[in-house]
Amino acid sequence: MSTSTQIPLSKIIKRILDACRILAFAGLILWPLLVAGLAIGRISHPESWGVDIGVFSGFVIDLGQLQADTSDSVGVRNPQISGKAVLSIDTSSKSALYLFAVITELGGIVGLYVLLQLRAVFASLVSGTKFSIENSQRIKKIGFVIIAWAFVNPILQYFGGRAILNEYAISTPVIQLNPAFELSLMAIFIGSAMIVLSGVLNEATKIHQDQQLTI
Repeated sequence: MSTSTQIPLSKIIKRILDACRILAFAGLILWPLLVAGLAIGRISHPESWGVDIGVFSGFVIDLGQLQADTSDSVGVRNPQISGKAVLSIDTSSKSALYLFAVITELGGIVGLYVLLQLRAVFASLVSGTKFSIENSQRIKKIGFVIIAWAFVNPILQYFGGRAILNEYAISTPVIQLNPAFELSLMAIFIGSAMIVLSGVLNEATKIHQDQQLTI
């Protein structure tokens, strides 16, 4: 790919990242205001207030409980369906809302940090700096943040989900719900790949600088 096609593409991506940066800042500011508005609505109209909260949960559906009277006749004994899914729970609990809001805000802050680092990389490319130690460090930071969030986010989801599920005692003999914990191996792989990429870019930058000094 020629330089003439790389530079416009870098500019386009940078402009997209600029727009995303503005939207991310606005979202981080407006989200707490929205939560505050929902909390006020809970006080004003407690009988009609509710919000859907996504909870990553493990579930077990015991069909044997539903077929207790006919399971022997059909030859099925205690069949079960199990798995993991994000369940949308309609809740009027302010504590559940606050917990969900904090976890979402933290995720937004992490996303904004990664976005700012990426924007700085493409801003450097647009300015004509293809090899720099700073870009290598930025990519490494992104990799470490992605890996760290891949471990932290499931923990937050687990304890947050447990708090919400325990509060409502949703589990029944037929449907049993438990907070689920699952690491994102893809996120860990992407973060590790970016750390390796930063090392390669760092070495390429040093070689480029040596060549410039030689010339």
